[in-house]
Amino acid sequence: YALTLTVYPAVWSYYGKAAFGWSAGWIGISLAIYGISLALVQSLLVAPSIRMFGEKRVFIIGMCIEVGAFIFLGLTTSGLLTLLMTPITALGGIAGPALQSLQSRRAPADQQGELQGVLTILNALTMILGPLMMTWIFGAFTAPGGIFLPGAPFLFAAVLMVAAVIVFVAT
Repeated sequence: YALTLTVYPAVWSYYGKAAFGWSAGWIGISLAIYGISLALVQSLLVAPSIRMFGEKRVFIIGMCIEVGAFIFLGLTTSGLLTLLMTPITALGGIAGPALQSLQSRRAPADQQGELQGVLTILNALTMILGPLMMTWIFGAFTAPGGIFLPGAPFLFAAVLMVAAVIVFVAT
């Protein structure tokens, strides 16, 4: 799950420029839209969603929204449509808090520190491996003479997220 989310910081700027010809200003605007949208989602929607559907369902819903967002970003050719869809892609942000709640609820009180330590290590590993993988895929699909698909890292993230959904549902 965490590995898929590294696609955003790893390639967003490159993707915006390659896919839509965005300037640094437009990339900044897109990041501001996403940041504001994510803040609203996490401050206004997480708690009511968990109360209504429960943590497990909210995590699954969030992951499914991310799959849809990744597929959209992988295939779209419209910068304007991407900007308009950005608040919807931020809805996937309900998954993270639901997962954290699930994890901390399942660990006994005397193992909370261990859980947080393991999660920190895993997140650090994804922050090392994710950008390497995502930028390599981006480079491979934007290199001259090859297939031009700047959204390829998002499609790869979608495949990984589908696998994460399957593993989560199966456990």
